[in-house]
Amino acid sequence: MKSVTPPRDAQKKFDFSPSQPRPFVSRLPAGIDTYEEGVARFFQWRTGLDYYVAMDQIVDFVVSMRKLKVVDLLTDTATFALRLAGRKAFPGRIYSYDTNVTLLERAKQRALHLDLQQAVEFRHFQEPSLPIPDGFADLAVSVFDLHRHPAEQYLAEAFRILAPEGNLIVADLLEPKSGRRSLSRIWRRIHLQFIQKNFIEARAVYYDREEVIGLFFKAGFQQVLIQGLNVPASPHSGVFSLIAATK
Repeated sequence: MKSVTPPRDAQKKFDFSPSQPRPFVSRLPAGIDTYEEGVARFFQWRTGLDYYVAMDQIVDFVVSMRKLKVVDLLTDTATFALRLAGRKAFPGRIYSYDTNVTLLERAKQRALHLDLQQAVEFRHFQEPSLPIPDGFADLAVSVFDLHRHPAEQYLAEAFRILAPEGNLIVADLLEPKSGRRSLSRIWRRIHLQFIQKNFIEARAVYYDREEVIGLFFKAGFQQVLIQGLNVPASPHSGVFSLIAATK
């Protein structure tokens, strides 16, 4: 994946299929939609990118790969899974997993409302193991989730469920080591822990490019390519990136 440097602070776009409008979902509890808005705000606060534009960039890339069995490693808001399922150019089926039964029920309602239930299936699981046979998936996708987990265990489980020559796409923030000691990073961690009370994100570990490549190779992947989706605001800032690996 060859990067072309855009203007400062510009967000890159893959030139595949056009972005889809955000679906409007009716007859769902207002508090659940408030959750999605909170996720979108946190994502922009942490990465500097618009949540829905970033999801469409990830979907664009996945569609271009033409895979049939796609495992979504975290349902969460279901934005990624539903937007992928809604693409006419997507030929496959999505199996999306989450530990939160409320979010899964929300996702199922949205899929039914959008008439996408034939293309996507939402399933519950208990961490750390997915209830998926070895070698099942052609493609596994992780969206803004790797930083919350022990990386070696997380990548090993993704490797296990992939078929030979299957692919893993991880979309997450890559942060230079210098950024971990910056005042802005220290302030952000304090803000997350004591103001937002978001203890999982406060403990999050963001890797740099060299570290993440090493982790992928250690897990058994044969090829790792990285595409940044934004330009860092400073030498210490992170870059939200697509990491594509081949088993």
